[in-house]
Amino acid sequence: MRWEYITLLLPDDLPMDLQDEKLERILADPWLERPVPRWSFSILFILVTLLVLKPLIVNHLLARAEAYASYGLYNNAARECKKAIFLDRANERAWNTLGSSYKNQDDLDNAVNTYLNAININPANKTAHFRVAMIFALEKSYNRAVPHFEYIRSLGPESSAVLASDNFSCYRASLEMLALCYERINEPNKLQSVLEDLARTYPGHPKAAQKLQDLQQSSELKTNP
Repeated sequence: MRWEYITLLLPDDLPMDLQDEKLERILADPWLERPVPRWSFSILFILVTLLVLKPLIVNHLLARAEAYASYGLYNNAARECKKAIFLDRANERAWNTLGSSYKNQDDLDNAVNTYLNAININPANKTAHFRVAMIFALEKSYNRAVPHFEYIRSLGPESSAVLASDNFSCYRASLEMLALCYERINEPNKLQSVLEDLARTYPGHPKAAQKLQDLQQSSELKTNP
């Protein structure tokens, strides 16, 4: 008999006579006489093992995906990424690598859908925002690109520690692309705001100050013809 389990079924505040009656009903349950199947322990062991090893498996799959991508084997890379996403749907690295694999095959529709799925799962995925915005800008869908570049702009410039490990600045690139987008969709006020941010944050920027000056002169000419 599994007395340790049986006693757990009895409330502490139950009167003794009722406890005896309830205990008799519990003991009469034929389930208590059944042995625990050996396979149930095997399944439990497998589940626990998978839970513990899952991060290692996902990292291994993504390392394989990145290795395939480095040799231009983007179909293989996408396959490994899909396996990783199956195991860990919230894995940002897996989604970004999958989107990149599609983009490198010029499969822009799947790349866009992948990045948008990544953003839906994790709205703070800066890499996905930047990459999908770049695809939209490439397709001249500037109005679709703007919200993603603006999200990165809202985060502010990267710290020196971040730039030390990766010299590429999403913030700077997003400001430059926003300037292009606002110029293309004829939003001079928003263009001026972006150029001011660009010139203030990067005083040595080769084009920001000149474009800002040209924009201000153009505005003055329209105001005083």
